[in-house]
Amino acid sequence: MNIAQLEYLKELYVCGSFSVAADRLGVTQPALSLQIQKLEEELEFKLIDRSKRPFQFTEEGKLFYEKSLEILKQIEALKQISINISEEVSGNLRVGIIPTLAPYVVPLFIHQLEKTYPALQLEIYEFKTEEIIDKIKMGDIDCGIISTPISATNIAITPLFYERFFAYLSEEHRLFDQNSIDIKSVKEGDIWYLEEGNCFQNQVNSICQLNPQKKNKQQLVYHSNSIESLRRIVEYKSGLTFIPELATINIPADQEELIKEIVPNQPVREISLITAKRFAKERQVNALKEVIKSSIPVRMLQQPKDGIVDTLL
Repeated sequence: MNIAQLEYLKELYVCGSFSVAADRLGVTQPALSLQIQKLEEELEFKLIDRSKRPFQFTEEGKLFYEKSLEILKQIEALKQISINISEEVSGNLRVGIIPTLAPYVVPLFIHQLEKTYPALQLEIYEFKTEEIIDKIKMGDIDCGIISTPISATNIAITPLFYERFFAYLSEEHRLFDQNSIDIKSVKEGDIWYLEEGNCFQNQVNSICQLNPQKKNKQQLVYHSNSIESLRRIVEYKSGLTFIPELATINIPADQEELIKEIVPNQPVREISLITAKRFAKERQVNALKEVIKSSIPVRMLQQPKDGIVDTLL
């Protein structure tokens, strides 16, 4: 048994296909299949049921796979020892960030990170919350930046900052002339929000006390993970949506009047950094955390007294 075989098994489990896994690993399909067969021969039990189409992992295979993930994480930790011994924060850090945050928070900290830690390479991926959690557990990324609270096993959560929600509405909307928006005055049919399964939509449902199972009666149903796309739709469809605080920073001055505070209690979301409870790149993750917190407006670092909006995750 060798490390490469465990890496091959992990990729095969993730891809669910020999051809796709082989392509991602940069090996031929026969070579991948041969390594899995050798591993099965050494273990003296089948990892994969090849009689089924598509193939499936056996119960023994699933158990072995879960244990092999733990070993791969420990191997990654060993690789980090030389980096951790050095005073310089270096190496590679893979970070997953939710799409409603990534376009706004990354420009705030990336220059300072590059300046402070020039030897640290950052890889940023935009994923939904559930994908980030899954990829952290699989070891595909090192940490994530998401909206919390969440319920997830074997995940460590460190709050970073707190971001207010604002209403964003068209000049043609009936509430446009008001200085602030009372949630109770908002009609469900006016609201444009992100596609189902997105924690941001869940938070909007919580803010407005909407039933997520209720069918949308709008003629146009726009599925998107982009707040910028929502803004454009709202501007031209006389509607209303909700945007987080950092998304308001780059809105042009001539459109600032489209942003309204929400009353009586302005909703806030908690943004946190998450990792596996046992992970290898502690110094790199801590460096990222400190740079982000130093780049965020100080008032956003304080937890609000009125509590935070639930993600329903």
